[in-house]
Amino acid sequence: MYVVIIGAGEVGFHIASMLTQEGHEVALIDRDPEIIRRASEELDVLTIAGNGASKRVLQQARVSQANIVVAATDSDEVNMIACMAAKHVGVPLTIARVRNPDYLDENASVSTEFTGIDFVIQPEAALAEEIAKIAELPGALDAETFADGQVHMIEVQVDEKSKAVGKPLLKIGIPRNVLLTAVLREDDMTIPTGQTVLRARDRVFLTGKRQGVLEAAAMLSQSMRVSKRAMLLGCGSLGLQIATALETHGFRLTIFEKDYERSVHAAGVLRHSLVIHNEGLDADILEREGVRDMGLFIAATGDERLNMLSSLLAKRLGARRTISIVERTAFSTILESIGVDLALSPRRITASRILKFMRSGDVLSASILDKSAGEVLEFVVAEDSIVAGRPLRDTHFPEGAIVGALVQADGVHIAHGTSVPQAGDRAIVFALPRAVADVERVFSGDHR
Repeated sequence: MYVVIIGAGEVGFHIASMLTQEGHEVALIDRDPEIIRRASEELDVLTIAGNGASKRVLQQARVSQANIVVAATDSDEVNMIACMAAKHVGVPLTIARVRNPDYLDENASVSTEFTGIDFVIQPEAALAEEIAKIAELPGALDAETFADGQVHMIEVQVDEKSKAVGKPLLKIGIPRNVLLTAVLREDDMTIPTGQTVLRARDRVFLTGKRQGVLEAAAMLSQSMRVSKRAMLLGCGSLGLQIATALETHGFRLTIFEKDYERSVHAAGVLRHSLVIHNEGLDADILEREGVRDMGLFIAATGDERLNMLSSLLAKRLGARRTISIVERTAFSTILESIGVDLALSPRRITASRILKFMRSGDVLSASILDKSAGEVLEFVVAEDSIVAGRPLRDTHFPEGAIVGALVQADGVHIAHGTSVPQAGDRAIVFALPRAVADVERVFSGDHR
């Protein structure tokens, strides 16, 4: 597959890195020579310095030969023009990052006046949706569903008080209809065995039926219920979208906004929120407004340093779960290591959403996992796939990947070595980045 990426900032660079790990050919365009120099040194890609909306630059990138064009610059206009130009020369799939809501219809697609853009990613809306999804599940740091909601995947952090700490997986009592598919320890993602010993603060990925997954998540994270009370710092464009999404899911919010006009606007728009005209950085005020009773604290101001500091303060004051919005994903690991539960980057969420659209036609759905350390992919087993009609243990399944669940005619089954996938079954597969391309070939029937 040949992919042209326009914009080599954090979004474009991350997508290029993931695709090259999987063996795809990539061209990366950016108008900043320094960014292009870094990309040429760190990635095995074709790099071009120039305007991604320029016909000359696109021709230099052989855009007419591309399977996919991704436009992820900071300019909505450049992104849209580049996609329209790419579609004009026959590119099958075009994806654009568009931030300005004026260009979008109510369903978050590009207005009909703009043609040539197949998929649009709106970063703030994607981030608000992600937070609302996580907020509804106790202890969850990430959550996805597959096979029309029949299979659930939840990421949680192992609490130091969990009885699973220090024990091999075989002895921790995970429900039978749940598989612990991966463990993220610091920045190292592994596929565990029955002898793998969990540590406090490990991040684990649980796959299976909803009720079993929730039971396992509660046991490991020690979070038993969801409080529908949340506190939000910052109610600009992003904060307002987060608040609206949470209200839709039944949350009642206490919101701090230091800008008077923004606070008045938010109070007029939101129906189940208390909006306070205050910067929300004073410990006494936070305590008076009940931060200790909040199930969730979210820092979503336009200042990532302020977000980080306020999240740490809220955690120290007793907030159960804290989320900090950061622009630079380099801060995520550091911030999470010192107490904040989850650091989310709009750019990294955007990159993950874009990568979902880029999987082959044999992939029904895809989810990029924490720190982009792996993916969960949903396939329909092809008739000529090497796994069809054979026990998984006899298939020489790609190293670095594991089948988590099979959805067969008689229901959902956790996969084991003796499981026999049949043509037409749905398979939910966890794969490390280096194994993704091999896994796609296995399920498509491409045995090259």
